[in-house]
Amino acid sequence: MSLQRRYRIAIGGIAFEGNSLSPMRSTRASFEQKYLKVGDEIITDLADTTTEHAGALAVLRVRGADIVPLIATHGGAGGRVTRDCWADLKTELLTRLQRALPVDGVYLALHGAMLCEGVDDPEGEILEEVRKIVGTVPVAVSYDLHGHLTRRMLDAADITLAYQLYPHDDGFETGQRAVGLLLRTLDGEIRPVTSMCRVPAIIPSLKQRTKGQTPMVQLYRLARSYEAGTGALAVSYFAPQPWLDLPELGFTGVAVTDANAELADTIATQIAHRGWELRHDFDIDIVPLDDAIRRGLAVEGGPVILVDASDCVGGGASGDSVAALRRLLDLAPDASAVTLIVDPQTVEQAIGAGVGASIAVALGNKQDPSYGSSLACRARVERIADGRFRYSGGIYGNTDAEMGPSVLLRIGSAQVVVASFPSYEYADEQFRALGLEAHKMKFVVVKNPINFQQAYEDAAAYFILDTPGPTTPDLKHIAIPRAGRPLFPFDDNFNPAYVSLRSVRSRQ
Repeated sequence: MSLQRRYRIAIGGIAFEGNSLSPMRSTRASFEQKYLKVGDEIITDLADTTTEHAGALAVLRVRGADIVPLIATHGGAGGRVTRDCWADLKTELLTRLQRALPVDGVYLALHGAMLCEGVDDPEGEILEEVRKIVGTVPVAVSYDLHGHLTRRMLDAADITLAYQLYPHDDGFETGQRAVGLLLRTLDGEIRPVTSMCRVPAIIPSLKQRTKGQTPMVQLYRLARSYEAGTGALAVSYFAPQPWLDLPELGFTGVAVTDANAELADTIATQIAHRGWELRHDFDIDIVPLDDAIRRGLAVEGGPVILVDASDCVGGGASGDSVAALRRLLDLAPDASAVTLIVDPQTVEQAIGAGVGASIAVALGNKQDPSYGSSLACRARVERIADGRFRYSGGIYGNTDAEMGPSVLLRIGSAQVVVASFPSYEYADEQFRALGLEAHKMKFVVVKNPINFQQAYEDAAAYFILDTPGPTTPDLKHIAIPRAGRPLFPFDDNFNPAYVSLRSVRSRQ
């Protein structure tokens, strides 16, 4: 057996999910509140997590590679990253890469739907800069399947792939797959060719779960069948974050093959075509808030999950909507309920008053009053906490997180966790951090479109709420004029144009 060469591989990544409809602005502190690891911190702090970087590290260690850690961070979601923050993070990654030369390969974990002040395609921007630094060195990039893949992003990489699962429980495996293909490329075993095909359609996320009987499961199986049956190296589907006011938005198929451009073109087109065929299967039933509460009261037992997907922190919302809480207090005043509201001013007020105090508060809806007004009420301060917790899975699995100083307020029969800043919902970690067992409540208000389906599998019922917010599942009424027309679901009775592109790296 011949000895394999010992490669020098740079790894890193800057991930963030933007939202054109959100007023939020994310700073470096927003990234640090999730995770921001620099240099060797990537190796020491992320190796035992479920992140893409952990998967990459595992493969590289087995191979005996020299690992060159750059920076690795995930800032969650919001409107846009501030201009200064983006400049700082990008400069730090690129400077470390420049200083690390020479390297044999580069792996980056990005999101694909990042937005920054003054920059609509930050992933394309940073990948072009990486390519200028490393020249012809192979570059592998992994994305969230909700990314918006652009020509710049495609052209700057040799290998492009995305998560296979939603909820995103395969971050570790995604890093393994990307770095595995990178190493096979360096060994001369494969010569990657990458193609993409986009169809003008955006779809809501609530039926994108890759478990059970959903249209997304059909796409998952189709992609895996191409990998198994044709020898394709990686087949991905991108259902982009729909609240992006960007040109050429649409459902996208991506295929990486071994030196077979025609096969890559065909598979990418077939994935996009199947996505278009299934577009109506992603339709969801959105229930008026009052109807959902009344129907929930008629359900025996609990918990009844009220899905306020319009205020999804994981999609870029502020997490401070009190729409569901307000109507619960009016229509179900005696029912136990739990929700989470982001409101640093109320947290400060409650901490100042102390545990046991009864205070008059104006709760929530402070980030963007156009989505509703604050709730004026009296509340009892039940508990004060530092807001720190650890994620049990998903894209942040086994990483430590925080929602800032937090309090538990009792308002009538409702228990309200009030946090200083937003944090991604995976399961019930935020509730447990304040000592609550949400499963024992009659009503649980969640602010995510999909993770609740596995976090509360024992729920008596759930309802997708028709509420205001920048992550509304009612896509027909969002304002994204730059995305162009025709575009499903705004338009439907048209023959879609399939836009096919092959990576410039594949044409060289």
